[in-house]
Amino acid sequence: MTVIDPESLFFEYKLRYRGIPGLDHDPVDYPLRWEVAVSCRVPTPGGDEERQLGSAVVQVVPKAGMINLFLTTGKADQEMAKAVEMLAVDRPDLIREYLQDGGDLMIVSSLEIFPEYRGGRTGYSVLNAIVETVGRSVNLVVVHAAPADAGESAPEDPDEYQQAKSALREYWKDFGFEDATGDYLVFFHKKILA
Repeated sequence: MTVIDPESLFFEYKLRYRGIPGLDHDPVDYPLRWEVAVSCRVPTPGGDEERQLGSAVVQVVPKAGMINLFLTTGKADQEMAKAVEMLAVDRPDLIREYLQDGGDLMIVSSLEIFPEYRGGRTGYSVLNAIVETVGRSVNLVVVHAAPADAGESAPEDPDEYQQAKSALREYWKDFGFEDATGDYLVFFHKKILA
């Protein structure tokens, strides 16, 4: 494990978007899908070398409470579609309380820190940086606290999977996330003041 100073992280943000985001935009194209590559300088015998240590995909839905969220999931990734379903069906109270008056929604579709860089709360540093850059106007952040489907490398032992899921939930709860429903957690970044 390499301990990383959060101040030494480099973030490369990528967004491709057609038009100008707004309520007049086609709802299917409404979410802002940010791809983030995270790197750091690592000492090597030949001098410091910049290496990628992880990546993330987050989707920001501006003014999420003022649009039909189901219409935004037409071209969205599967993780966003599931999160929107959770909000609209299981927890509409979160939409009413945090998004109704024009609040923005962020869905963390994926966040991966490569194994050799895990520890030292690197994931916290990465998510915090993303929220404080592309998510500055976000009121509600949603994360699915379960290990990503790793295909053939997924643990075959159900107990191992449950332990990994439990550890991931506790990790994000320590960051400040709270239970929503099922494996979903929510983080209240900013609450609109009346």
